Amino acid sequence: MKREQFELALRLAGEVSKDSDFIVFGSQSILGSVARPPKTCLVSMELDLYPRRYPQATGLISTKLGTRSMFSQKNGFFVDCVTPDLVAFPSDWTERLITFRTKRTGGVTGWCVELHDAAASKLSAGREKDLNYVKALLKARLIKPLILKRRIATLPIGSSHRDDLIRLTRQLEHDVKPSRKKQS
Repeated sequence: MKREQFELALRLAGEVSKDSDFIVFGSQSILGSVARPPKTCLVSMELDLYPRRYPQATGLISTKLGTRSMFSQKNGFFVDCVTPDLVAFPSDWTERLITFRTKRTGGVTGWCVELHDAAASKLSAGREKDLNYVKALLKARLIKPLILKRRIATLPIGSSHRDDLIRLTRQLEHDVKPSRKKQS
Protein backbone atom coordinates (compact mmCIF):
# COMPACT_ATOMS: atom_id res chain seq x y z
CA MET A 1 0.00 0.00 0.00
CA LYS A 2 1.21 3.48 -0.81
CA ARG A 3 0.63 6.65 1.20
CA GLU A 4 -1.78 7.97 -1.45
CA GLN A 5 -3.87 4.81 -1.10
CA PHE A 6 -3.78 5.17 2.68
CA GLU A 7 -5.02 8.76 2.42
CA LEU A 8 -7.75 7.79 -0.05
CA ALA A 9 -8.99 4.97 2.18
CA LEU A 10 -9.14 7.23 5.24
CA ARG A 11 -11.00 9.95 3.33
CA LEU A 12 -13.54 7.53 1.87
CA ALA A 13 -14.02 5.70 5.18
CA GLY A 14 -14.84 9.09 6.67
CA GLU A 15 -17.32 9.88 3.90
CA VAL A 16 -19.02 6.50 4.18
CA SER A 17 -19.25 6.45 7.98
CA LYS A 18 -19.63 10.17 8.71
CA ASP A 19 -16.78 9.67 11.22
CA SER A 20 -13.60 11.71 11.13
CA ASP A 21 -11.48 9.64 13.52
CA PHE A 22 -10.21 6.12 12.86
CA ILE A 23 -7.80 3.91 14.73
CA VAL A 24 -5.40 2.39 12.21
CA PHE A 25 -4.13 -1.08 13.13
CA GLY A 26 -1.86 -3.56 11.46
CA SER A 27 1.12 -3.17 9.22
CA GLN A 28 -0.17 -0.10 7.40
CA SER A 29 -0.14 1.94 10.61
CA ILE A 30 3.50 2.57 9.69
CA LEU A 31 2.29 5.00 7.03
CA GLY A 32 1.20 7.38 9.76
CA SER A 33 4.62 7.69 11.35
CA VAL A 34 7.36 6.86 8.86
CA ALA A 35 7.92 9.00 5.78
CA ARG A 36 9.66 6.26 3.80
CA PRO A 37 8.85 2.84 5.22
CA PRO A 38 10.75 -0.23 4.02
CA LYS A 39 9.02 -1.76 1.01
CA THR A 40 8.75 -5.07 2.85
CA CYS A 41 6.47 -3.34 5.37
CA LEU A 42 4.06 -2.19 2.67
CA VAL A 43 3.16 -5.45 0.96
CA SER A 44 -0.29 -5.76 2.52
CA MET A 45 -3.11 -4.43 0.41
CA GLU A 46 -5.42 -4.27 3.41
CA LEU A 47 -5.99 -1.32 5.71
CA ASP A 48 -7.23 -2.34 9.16
CA LEU A 49 -9.17 0.42 10.86
CA TYR A 50 -11.86 1.12 13.41
CA PRO A 51 -14.20 4.12 13.54
CA ARG A 52 -13.62 5.80 16.92
CA ARG A 53 -16.90 7.68 17.29
CA TYR A 54 -19.32 5.60 15.27
CA PRO A 55 -18.30 1.93 15.59
CA GLN A 56 -21.73 0.94 14.30
CA ALA A 57 -20.53 2.08 10.85
CA THR A 58 -18.15 -0.89 10.47
CA GLY A 59 -20.66 -2.87 8.41
CA LEU A 60 -21.22 0.03 6.03
CA ILE A 61 -17.48 0.60 5.62
CA SER A 62 -16.91 -3.09 4.95
CA THR A 63 -19.67 -3.12 2.33
CA LYS A 64 -18.43 -0.01 0.50
CA LEU A 65 -14.64 -0.40 0.90
CA GLY A 66 -14.13 -4.05 1.90
CA THR A 67 -12.59 -7.02 0.18
CA ARG A 68 -15.52 -7.72 -2.18
CA SER A 69 -16.43 -4.11 -2.92
CA MET A 70 -16.28 -2.22 -6.19
CA PHE A 71 -13.75 0.04 -4.45
CA SER A 72 -11.43 -2.94 -3.89
CA GLN A 73 -11.81 -4.16 -7.46
CA LYS A 74 -11.08 -0.69 -8.83
CA ASN A 75 -8.18 0.22 -6.51
CA GLY A 76 -6.49 -3.12 -5.79
CA PHE A 77 -6.68 -2.78 -2.00
CA PHE A 78 -9.41 -2.79 0.63
CA VAL A 79 -10.41 -1.62 4.07
CA ASP A 80 -11.04 -4.14 6.82
CA CYS A 81 -12.86 -2.98 9.94
CA VAL A 82 -11.44 -4.57 13.05
CA THR A 83 -12.21 -3.93 16.69
CA PRO A 84 -9.46 -3.15 19.20
CA ASP A 85 -10.39 -6.19 21.30
CA LEU A 86 -9.56 -8.66 18.52
CA VAL A 87 -5.83 -8.27 19.05
CA ALA A 88 -3.57 -8.19 22.10
CA PHE A 89 -1.97 -4.78 22.62
CA PRO A 90 0.45 -3.56 25.30
CA SER A 91 -1.06 -1.60 28.16
CA ASP A 92 -1.65 2.11 27.52
CA TRP A 93 -1.33 1.68 23.76
CA THR A 94 -4.11 4.20 23.14
CA GLU A 95 -2.02 6.88 24.87
CA ARG A 96 0.70 6.43 22.24
CA LEU A 97 -1.42 6.63 19.10
CA ILE A 98 0.13 8.78 16.38
CA THR A 99 -2.10 11.19 14.51
CA PHE A 100 -2.05 11.26 10.74
CA ARG A 101 -3.99 13.85 8.78
CA THR A 102 -3.21 15.50 5.45
CA LYS A 103 -5.10 17.59 2.93
CA ARG A 104 -5.79 14.37 1.04
CA THR A 105 -7.57 12.76 4.00
CA GLY A 106 -10.31 15.40 3.75
CA GLY A 107 -10.44 16.22 7.44
CA VAL A 108 -10.23 12.60 8.53
CA THR A 109 -7.62 11.66 11.14
CA GLY A 110 -5.99 8.26 11.31
CA TRP A 111 -4.88 7.43 14.86
CA CYS A 112 -2.05 5.03 14.02
CA VAL A 113 -0.80 2.41 16.43
CA GLU A 114 2.76 3.26 17.49
CA LEU A 115 5.32 0.91 15.92
CA HIS A 116 6.54 -0.78 19.13
CA ASP A 117 2.92 -1.46 20.11
CA ALA A 118 2.15 -2.79 16.64
CA ALA A 119 5.26 -5.00 16.70
CA ALA A 120 4.40 -6.45 20.12
CA SER A 121 0.88 -7.19 18.89
CA LYS A 122 2.17 -8.80 15.71
CA LEU A 123 4.61 -10.99 17.63
CA SER A 124 1.73 -12.08 19.85
CA ALA A 125 -0.24 -13.12 16.75
CA GLY A 126 2.76 -15.17 15.65
CA ARG A 127 2.05 -15.52 11.96
CA GLU A 128 4.99 -15.77 9.56
CA LYS A 129 4.07 -12.48 7.85
CA ASP A 130 3.97 -10.76 11.27
CA LEU A 131 7.42 -12.07 12.18
CA ASN A 132 8.78 -10.84 8.85
CA TYR A 133 7.23 -7.43 9.48
CA VAL A 134 8.82 -7.10 12.92
CA LYS A 135 12.14 -8.29 11.53
CA ALA A 136 11.96 -5.59 8.84
CA LEU A 137 11.22 -2.94 11.50
CA LEU A 138 14.22 -4.09 13.53
CA LYS A 139 16.50 -4.23 10.49
CA ALA A 140 15.51 -0.68 9.47
CA ARG A 141 16.01 0.43 13.09
CA LEU A 142 12.47 1.77 13.25
CA ILE A 143 11.94 0.03 16.58
CA LYS A 144 14.27 -0.57 19.49
CA PRO A 145 14.51 -4.09 20.94
CA LEU A 146 14.55 -2.87 24.54
CA ILE A 147 11.33 -0.86 24.09
CA LEU A 148 9.73 -3.78 22.24
CA LYS A 149 10.56 -6.12 25.14
CA ARG A 150 9.08 -3.64 27.60
CA ARG A 151 5.87 -3.50 25.56
CA ILE A 152 5.72 -7.28 25.32
CA ALA A 153 5.97 -7.42 29.11
CA THR A 154 2.64 -5.55 29.31
CA LEU A 155 0.71 -7.64 26.79
CA PRO A 156 -2.45 -9.23 28.22
CA ILE A 157 -1.21 -12.78 27.60
CA GLY A 158 0.03 -15.66 29.74
CA SER A 159 3.48 -15.44 31.26
CA SER A 160 4.87 -18.42 29.32
CA HIS A 161 3.71 -16.90 26.02
CA ARG A 162 5.23 -13.57 27.10
CA ASP A 163 8.55 -15.29 27.90
CA ASP A 164 8.47 -16.98 24.49
CA LEU A 165 7.96 -13.59 22.80
CA ILE A 166 10.88 -12.06 24.69
CA ARG A 167 13.09 -14.95 23.51
CA LEU A 168 11.77 -14.55 19.99
CA THR A 169 12.58 -10.84 20.07
CA ARG A 170 16.15 -11.63 21.15
CA GLN A 171 16.42 -14.08 18.25
CA LEU A 172 15.05 -11.57 15.74
CA GLU A 173 17.40 -8.93 17.11
CA HIS A 174 20.32 -11.32 16.65
CA ASP A 175 19.16 -12.21 13.13
CA VAL A 176 19.17 -8.60 11.94
CA LYS A 177 22.47 -7.51 13.47
CA PRO A 178 25.05 -6.91 10.79
CA SER A 179 27.81 -9.45 10.91
CA ARG A 180 31.25 -8.07 11.55
CA LYS A 181 33.78 -9.01 8.92
CA LYS A 182 37.15 -10.14 10.11
CA GLN A 183 39.94 -7.79 9.21
CA SER A 184 43.03 -9.30 7.63
